[in-house]
Amino acid sequence: MTTNTLLCLLFVFLLIIAGPSPALAADEDTFLEITSSGNIFGAGQDFIIEEDSPGDLVLAGSGLTINGAVEEDVIVAGGTVIINGDVKGDVLAAGGTVRVNGNVGGDLVVMGGDILVSKNSRIGGDALLSAGDVTLNGVIEGNGKVTAGTLRTGENFELEGNLELTAENVPANLESKVGGILTYREQTGGEWEGFGESRGFGFASFIIGLLASLALGLVLIYFFPGFIGNLAGTVRASALKAGLLGLVLLFFLPIATLILLITFFGWSLSVLLIFVTGLFLLISTVPVKLLAGELLYRKIFNKEAGRLLYYLTGALLFAVLYEIPFLGGLIRFVALLLGFGALWLWIFSYFKAGGTEAA
Repeated sequence: MTTNTLLCLLFVFLLIIAGPSPALAADEDTFLEITSSGNIFGAGQDFIIEEDSPGDLVLAGSGLTINGAVEEDVIVAGGTVIINGDVKGDVLAAGGTVRVNGNVGGDLVVMGGDILVSKNSRIGGDALLSAGDVTLNGVIEGNGKVTAGTLRTGENFELEGNLELTAENVPANLESKVGGILTYREQTGGEWEGFGESRGFGFASFIIGLLASLALGLVLIYFFPGFIGNLAGTVRASALKAGLLGLVLLFFLPIATLILLITFFGWSLSVLLIFVTGLFLLISTVPVKLLAGELLYRKIFNKEAGRLLYYLTGALLFAVLYEIPFLGGLIRFVALLLGFGALWLWIFSYFKAGGTEAA
């Protein structure tokens, strides 16, 4: 993969919902699903994966331990992530602590507070790692890009390609362990922001916010799949129009509401307008996340999936992007405008079509 693709993959982690399975050990607060194609999805507190996975493995929770082998990709987010089994595809992980003990056939993309690649690990592709503390003691066959507060290397560490390092330190004899070109940029102590307790955003609040977003989206997609699908299609087909309309209405509707509130006969209409606007704002980002997840899944993974998986991809993508200082707020605002405008465009089309479902 190219560096640009890896940078995109850094933010693609999923959360999921479903029913119990004997292949997974989890507590009563978790939700699990195994699809007909062999993909495993789960979200909740703690997971221990003992069985092999014939497809993708996608998990989010407080503690994740993967002991079985995975034939495709692993996409995980958790407080503690431990990967003991071998993974034939790519690994994309985010967590407070991420430990990779098994082999990875593809790329390893991790963002966390602490990252450890153990001496028993061999990464067949590139490694893109960003954390407060990074410890490398395995073999990386491709290129590496590491951003860390502190980088530590063990005696078994070897990187066969080029290494781009941004850190506060350079470990001794690092150059001799890199087969290609070593590029180093010194990083100040206050520059790094990750998943650590005192740096970046709190992982607990991140998970809570993500679960709330996930629950809302899954309910809407489950009960109103056509409606949400149409909204996502509207965003895709008329993104500029939806964004501009959303901006205009976001400015105009509060003014209209205030005017109606001060009139004798308009107060009831103003209450209805407040309710509708609040409801639309609440669900406005759902179709945007659905569309973003679909585009990412098709472009990056080159796979087809259902709306559930597309939304899960987009939900976690946006949850992480929202935490980027300044840029995250802008992304949130643009997503809200797109979804808000798309909702009103769909309503206009609905009534224009005479009350039948708009395409």
